[in-house]
Amino acid sequence: MTARIRNEFGSNWWSKKWNNAISSFTTSSRMDKGREYARAGNVLSIEVSKGEIEAEVQGGKLTPYKVNMEVDSFSKQQWEKIMSIMSKKAIFCAKLLNGEMPENIEEAFKESGVSLFPKKQIHLITECSCPDAANPCKHIAAVHYMLGLELDKDPFVILKLRGMDKEEFLKALRVLRSGDENNNIRRKAKVQRKSLKTIEDLQKEFEYSSEIDDDIINMSFSYETPEVKCGIIKTLGIPAFCSGEDEFRYKMRMAYTNAEEETRKYILKGF
Repeated sequence: MTARIRNEFGSNWWSKKWNNAISSFTTSSRMDKGREYARAGNVLSIEVSKGEIEAEVQGGKLTPYKVNMEVDSFSKQQWEKIMSIMSKKAIFCAKLLNGEMPENIEEAFKESGVSLFPKKQIHLITECSCPDAANPCKHIAAVHYMLGLELDKDPFVILKLRGMDKEEFLKALRVLRSGDENNNIRRKAKVQRKSLKTIEDLQKEFEYSSEIDDDIINMSFSYETPEVKCGIIKTLGIPAFCSGEDEFRYKMRMAYTNAEEETRKYILKGF
């Protein structure tokens, strides 16, 4: 029963993290009453925007109470730092671009000097139009729980509360990730260019070719027709990048046959 209640308003880790953080801000009796309101469907509407949550909760009166919450949004500079850190972590990018929230994503925020989830009540300003002097009241508590469900449906809601909506976030991540990949490609190309031999390099090597040992120069060669034609192709099978098996086998057979014939010619010439 306890596990059911715990997961009732969010089964994913980020929803539970939100619920646990919010539960620490108020007394258990208020949260219990808020849970009852949420279960009964008293939260009539909930709208999340950057840094703000607006909701309507049905109380004892005919007119619903209006609940407003404000969460500290990160500055542009803070988001740039967060995104820069995330773009360098391949596992973060893979999961986020797939619509998942990495369980250790908080590390990126911590490294940037901020916290993804509110740590203190002062980080979450709440108001309700009800006459209850307590804050959070049961109506605010009910919205807290329903927000857990919203987070369960879309983990990017927590990022939106911090000032970056889903589309904006994913676009920025793709751009940064693409930039890193392009830099890697450029670095690899530079290394490859350095490793390529120039005409001058080859000429120098040929100059020293006369110094090669006579035993190597006069090495003899022999050729025997393999017992199994195209044995390597048959052993290794068709690679995954080939679209057609027949075409691959045909082209490889031709290549092997041509190589075999050329080798036989050189052997017969006494090369």
